[in-house]
Amino acid sequence: MKRVHTPRKTPTQARSRMMVEAILTATASIIVKYGYKGTNTNLVAQLAGVSVGSLYQYFPNKDSLIAALHQREAHNLAEMIRNITEQYPKVGSLHEHLSLLVKTLLDHYRQETQLLRVLEKNFSELIDLPSEQLYKTEIPVLLQTMLKSWQDSLWRPNLPVAAWMTAHMIRSMLHAYVVETPEISPRDLEQAIVRSVMALLCAAPEQSVSVPHDLSRHSSMAS
Repeated sequence: MKRVHTPRKTPTQARSRMMVEAILTATASIIVKYGYKGTNTNLVAQLAGVSVGSLYQYFPNKDSLIAALHQREAHNLAEMIRNITEQYPKVGSLHEHLSLLVKTLLDHYRQETQLLRVLEKNFSELIDLPSEQLYKTEIPVLLQTMLKSWQDSLWRPNLPVAAWMTAHMIRSMLHAYVVETPEISPRDLEQAIVRSVMALLCAAPEQSVSVPHDLSRHSSMAS
């Protein structure tokens, strides 16, 4: 795996946060348009309207810029899921809650399709450890909190497993939608994802199949 150079420091003041956001927005625009080879820190600084020296205070190279885009995306997803989780008192069912979650995430993926496609197809190896931890730990924990509110509707007793599977199911389908761009309407995709997750969480365990009496007798005679 390629060694990822993470940002040198985190902006703390409003002005520096705005500058870093401008830098990341410029990076996103450039990598979508020119790819990895056509991206460089001078071009990013110029488009962002900052000096190269200011950029280097936070990002040592273009790999760290791309890693920061992955991190921003992971934080955005976590924040959206956190906001949806807090909607629990306002929704009437698990299905409604999941529908709100999937629609919100799908709308985001559709708005950022070009960038997310490039990050997923060309720069997946540049994801950094903090981003990985968000996907592996924080996002499943947020979904676990959401599912716990509907625990009586679930047949799966293991909430951590249910949350982990829910997180990966939704994310993998949205990623496939962005990368492959199938001819599926957003509404159909949204409904398909919700139905799949509902089946995962709420379908009763498979019952043992009883063999019809006549078939059982026939099998015994054949043996």
